[in-house]
Amino acid sequence: MDVKLKRKVGRHHLAFYRGWLHGIDLKELGDRYLETGIDLRLAKSTLKWIKEEIQKAALRHGKHGTARLLRLPLKHDDSPTVEIEERPSLAAFKEEFDQAEMWTERELIENYLEKYPEPKISDKQRKKRELVDKQLKALFWVEELLACEPHPNDLISAWLDDTVANRLILADIPDFKTLMATIHEHGYRWWVKVPKLGEKGAVRILKWLQLSENALGKIPMTALQPLRTIPSSALAAYRPVRTGIVPLESLLVPDDLNGANGLNRHAGQPLIEAMDDMLAIRSWLAIKSPSKNTQLAYRKEAERLVLWAIMERHKALSDLTVNDCAAYRDWLSMVGRTEPEQWPFNVPQNEWIGKGKAGKHKPSWKPLSGPISANSTKQAIVILNGMFGWLVKVQYLAFNPWAAVPVHIVNNPDEAPELELTRAFTKSQWDYLINYLDELFPSAYAVQVRFVVKFAYSTGMRRAELVGSTVGHLYSMPLRDSVGQRWMLKVLGKGSKWRSIPFPEKLFGQLSNYLEYRGLKPYPPDNPPETPLIAHQSSNTPLGEGMLYKALKRLFGEVSEKLKSEGKEHESRVFLKASTHWLRHTRGSHLGQSNTEAVLIQKLLGHASIATTTIYTKSDDETLWNVLSAK
Repeated sequence: MDVKLKRKVGRHHLAFYRGWLHGIDLKELGDRYLETGIDLRLAKSTLKWIKEEIQKAALRHGKHGTARLLRLPLKHDDSPTVEIEERPSLAAFKEEFDQAEMWTERELIENYLEKYPEPKISDKQRKKRELVDKQLKALFWVEELLACEPHPNDLISAWLDDTVANRLILADIPDFKTLMATIHEHGYRWWVKVPKLGEKGAVRILKWLQLSENALGKIPMTALQPLRTIPSSALAAYRPVRTGIVPLESLLVPDDLNGANGLNRHAGQPLIEAMDDMLAIRSWLAIKSPSKNTQLAYRKEAERLVLWAIMERHKALSDLTVNDCAAYRDWLSMVGRTEPEQWPFNVPQNEWIGKGKAGKHKPSWKPLSGPISANSTKQAIVILNGMFGWLVKVQYLAFNPWAAVPVHIVNNPDEAPELELTRAFTKSQWDYLINYLDELFPSAYAVQVRFVVKFAYSTGMRRAELVGSTVGHLYSMPLRDSVGQRWMLKVLGKGSKWRSIPFPEKLFGQLSNYLEYRGLKPYPPDNPPETPLIAHQSSNTPLGEGMLYKALKRLFGEVSEKLKSEGKEHESRVFLKASTHWLRHTRGSHLGQSNTEAVLIQKLLGHASIATTTIYTKSDDETLWNVLSAK
């Protein structure tokens, strides 16, 4: 038989009650002390419950007078009976009336009180104040007797409002230990899987937990604000600084491995303000590229090499030789795909590879999430070669050891090259997706993904380009051969290069509908230029790359389930594998099938080389298949 758990009285409850005795508004007190926030109905019911609990406690100890006293709804009324002028400080009074310093301190105070007497209060006011003071003293006695602090093992239902507690319990969060672990693991959006809680409800619970941080632990910054708003340096502060496989911000570099006296250091003063390897890397990152994505890619490769040099080779970056760099090249191509008994390196593979992509503020973070592809390995070597070359140019290093390392990748039999484009939807699959979108029940999610899919397909843009687009990037041009105008979109792509992309009239209309649904003006140019084309469902703030990826993965997963229920197993598996980048490939593939010139596809997709674009225009494989199938 289920027994309702008795709710505990905490010090925050008595602080709430004490505020009521002082005459503070109940809504304000609820917002300050209760997990239910500014809800007058719940604040009143909580006040009634607290009254009953403290009266019961007083009666259990034979304090009948105290119980009666605490039932009185008294409030302070400190307004004076007569209006008085503003009183200066004693120091200001002395400066004005005793410049010669002839008065003693006692005389100064007597003269001050004579000129500025204490305000008079009525007998009624004095009696009420005395009663409130007695109530407050009685409440301190009750607090020592009744109040307690929450414990990590306490059940949620023993402390929180029944409605709030039940929502958390349905999400498998029965106690504070589990709640705090969930908050630390998932950060700002820890509440997503809690039914009917919402962002505002989550904020109220966090405010309530902050009142008991001494007992339950500190709420991390990552739970108080979105990750995208927190500098990486601030995130790193949540991790202890140590020597190990940790992010660069949390890495404690041993003095003998910081590169200050590296064997490959250039003789004399470098042209950059860097006396050790970490400062040199920061200088390189700061100067190399203004693009955020390029910065992240470069930083990732530098971070991996620094960690490998210190943990595997016990060397500074500026100590690495040609042989060290060749070994690192082989390490990149072997990590995550080599049998333990055949692993030739000192640090085991599993210490480098984590599960999923944990944030750098989490203890579970690792520099790798799995094996590195051949293309990624080659790209890493290109980046590191460039970094060392730059450090030589600025006279930080004497020579570039990577210049003598050939890009020879250890063969990986499990990674066959993609000879044909397979990460794209066929025309029938694309039509199925569009029909699914058009039939979605109207909601913020439906409106968002409906526009995003059509926007991504129509423009063929990369994920970073999509989330970086704003209303200010749109511009119009008159048509040359007829009356009218065409809309274009300025896009900052790879290599920090701008290009212009056609923004078709139909897509412009879909954007207008999307903006209007978000509470903005339907005609895009009427909105502030910084307005993002893709925004959060609950606000008009820019959507991050990760959130866009998750939203589309959710959509493709839903379509996969629907196809599976219809018995279309192959198509179901296709959509299950699909991601944001498929929309870009699909656009290129469909244009190639319609015999669009390769140079136009190249211009739309922003390829640096026409050779990259030809993957969408080759038809030899299918032609050969058709010929052989007919024989």
